[in-house]
Amino acid sequence: MRVLTTALLCMCFPSILLADGFCGVTDEQEILDRLQGTWARDGSMSIENAVTSFVKGSSAYQVEIASNGSVTSQFFDNLTGQPQDTALSETRPYDVDRVDDLLDTTGRPDLADVLSDTKCGPSDLPQLVVTMPETSGMSAAGTITYIAYFDDRVLELTELTLKSDETVLYMTETVLLRPQNTNKE
Repeated sequence: MRVLTTALLCMCFPSILLADGFCGVTDEQEILDRLQGTWARDGSMSIENAVTSFVKGSSAYQVEIASNGSVTSQFFDNLTGQPQDTALSETRPYDVDRVDDLLDTTGRPDLADVLSDTKCGPSDLPQLVVTMPETSGMSAAGTITYIAYFDDRVLELTELTLKSDETVLYMTETVLLRPQNTNKE
């Protein structure tokens, strides 16, 4: 009887299943507290320049989000040698169409299905943005944005121009972040 009742509730009240979403959450500290922890990455990237264009899997390093808004990852360690600070975007640069375009560019439209059970779209979800600083050697100009969908699912969107003395590359990356630590699983 309990299984039947649960099944009926899920069919009649699907919003019950969406309780952990970030729709309507605007308090930056609440967002950071909920996202604090270590996250595993699954995604892919598109690399383009004047002579080449390819899509490949993303690196499988972990991302650490701290309650003060700083983000640590192997990418930041290699590029700047230090964690990067996020800022909660008031203008929310990504809407459904722009997210779908990036997912198509990186060959990962399947990630839309993983995130589609939210009650609202990306333009109504918190978007934490890292603006890449100038660096010497290989530089990266652009942004890395973390869109908080659920306590256990965050979409990382990267749009960077990578420059060195030898080349200029345009990198687009879409990554699903899932909690690595047990308090989110």
